[in-house]
Amino acid sequence: MARKRILVVDDDPLATGPLRQILAEKGYEVAAVAGGDEALALLGRDAFDLVLLDVLMPGLSGYDVCRRIREDPRTRELPVVFLTGRGEGKDGAEAGSDLYLVKPVLATKLLRMVEAALAGEPRSRKPGA
Repeated sequence: MARKRILVVDDDPLATGPLRQILAEKGYEVAAVAGGDEALALLGRDAFDLVLLDVLMPGLSGYDVCRRIREDPRTRELPVVFLTGRGEGKDGAEAGSDLYLVKPVLATKLLRMVEAALAGEPRSRKPGA
């Protein structure tokens, strides 16, 4: 069975580092980028099983990135979990997110949410806070 590939999109390296470590320790293959344009370019070239996407970033917001993911037939069904510092992700269903987590993210909640998204739980606004 192939390792699941997760793309982490967050402009804060202090948030990205721990996420990468937690996920890698559980056997996921993790790539990380700092912005929405980079994320969309990488998604256009490589296949991923899940995107963890910061809501507030300079340039393209997580909402903008998620909308573009949903508009592209190649990525339309890709699970997206919003990462938010203040609960903004709860409004992400309108942009097409599946779930959201409030930062700082606890490892147990992160792994539970990742497993739920990868298992194909229907899109919802279940908070991970």
